Amino acid sequence: MEFIGIAGLMLGIVALIMISYRGINAFVASLVATAIVIVTNQMSFWNSFTTFYSEGMRNFAGSFFLLFGLAAAFGEFMKVSGSAESVAAQLFKIAGPKWSPVACLLITLLMAMGGISAFVIVFAVYPVAAPLFRKANITKETMPAIFLCASVTLTLALPGNPTSTNALLTMTNLGTDAFAAPVMGIIACAVGIVIASILLMWMTKRETAKGNGYVELDGKAAVATDDKNLPPFWSSILPLLTVIVLMLLLKNRMPTVHAITTSLLAAMALVVLLNLKVVGKKTIATFSTGYWASITPLMLTAGVLGFAAVVQKAPGFQHFMNFAMGISDTFNPYVSGAIAVNIVAGITGTALGGLQIFRDTMLSSYLGLDINPQAFHRILVIASSGLDTLPHCATFITMCTVCGVSIKKSYKHVFVVAVITPLILTALTIFMAMIGIV
Repeated sequence: MEFIGIAGLMLGIVALIMISYRGINAFVASLVATAIVIVTNQMSFWNSFTTFYSEGMRNFAGSFFLLFGLAAAFGEFMKVSGSAESVAAQLFKIAGPKWSPVACLLITLLMAMGGISAFVIVFAVYPVAAPLFRKANITKETMPAIFLCASVTLTLALPGNPTSTNALLTMTNLGTDAFAAPVMGIIACAVGIVIASILLMWMTKRETAKGNGYVELDGKAAVATDDKNLPPFWSSILPLLTVIVLMLLLKNRMPTVHAITTSLLAAMALVVLLNLKVVGKKTIATFSTGYWASITPLMLTAGVLGFAAVVQKAPGFQHFMNFAMGISDTFNPYVSGAIAVNIVAGITGTALGGLQIFRDTMLSSYLGLDINPQAFHRILVIASSGLDTLPHCATFITMCTVCGVSIKKSYKHVFVVAVITPLILTALTIFMAMIGIV
C-alpha cells in the first residue's frame, strides 16, 4: 500500500501538469489531481476536499485577495494612463530591442527587492514589459521565465532580500539574519544575472528566427504605436518608484502585506493625480476592471495550493520526507541540505513551502554538523527556488494567466531560466562554502 500511495502522489502531480499542458483550466486540473492523491492514499474523500484542500485554498485566497486585486488595479491604471507605455518607450530607447528581455529582468529584480512578492509582481511589471516586448516584437512566452527568475531566484540570492522565504531561517537556531552570507549572495546574484541574460538573449533570438513574435492577448500580431501622446517619462516612472520607496520605508513599521497594499494604493492615487485628464473620469471603471482581472489568477493559484495542501497531508508524502532526511547521512551537509529542500519544494511546487517543511522537520539534524550557518542559510534559500518551479508551480501558473500565454509554450523557457539557473547557483554557493567564501 505504501507503493500505491507514493505512486498516487506522483500520478497526481503528473495529472496536474498534463491537464494544464493541454490548455484545460488549472483549477479543474487541481481538482482531478487532488482526487487521484486522495483515492490512492486511502484518505477520506469528501473530508479531504472540505478540510485540507479548502483550507489550503482558503488560506491563500484570504491572504492574497487584496494584494492580487490592488496590484492588478495598479497595473490597469499604468496601462490606461499611458504610463506603462511611456516607461517602456524610454527603456526601449536606452536598451534597444536586443536587450529588452534583460531590461525587464532588472526591472523585476528591482521591484522584488523593493518588497513586491513574486505572486503579485507580475501585475505591476507586465504593463511595462508588454509594450516593451511589442516594440521589439519579442514573444511573450519568455515573460514568465523572466519574472520568475528575477523575483524568486535572483532576489533570494541577494542578502537582505525582503521575502518570507529568506526570513524563514532567521527564526531558527541557525542564528542568522536576512543578510546572511553577503559576499556569497552578491556573487551568486551577479552570476545569475549573467547566466539568465545570456539564456534569454539566446532564446529570444531563436524564437524570432522561427517567426515567433509578439502576439496580443486577443491573438493579433504586434502593431506599431505612436509615442507622441504619451505622458512624460518622469511622471510615468514616479508611481513605480513610489511603490519601491514606500515599501522600504514601511516594511519595519507595519506587516509586509500592509506595507505592500499601502504602497500600491499610494502609487495608484499618484497615477490618477498625474494623469487627471486621461484617467480622471474613468477612475472607478479602471479600478473595477483591474481588480476583477485578478480574480481568475487568484482562484487558479488557490486551487493549485489547495492541491499542495492535500499532498502534504497524504501518507505517501511522508515517504518522500523520509527519503529526503536519509540523504543527510550520505552526502556533504551542504549538498544533502540542498537536495532535500529541492525534493520537498518540487513535490509541493513552492519554494516557501518546501523550505518551511525542511525547517520544521529536518533542519535540527544539521545543527550539530560541521557547517557555516550563514553559508547554509544562503544555500538553502537559493536551493528552494530550483525544482519548486516545475509546471505545477502556482506562481508560474499565475504569471502565464496574467501574460496570456500557454503553460506548454512558456514552460520550455521557464525550465531553462528558472530551474536550471538556480540549480547552477546552488552548486556555485556550495563550492564557495567549501572554500570559505561567505
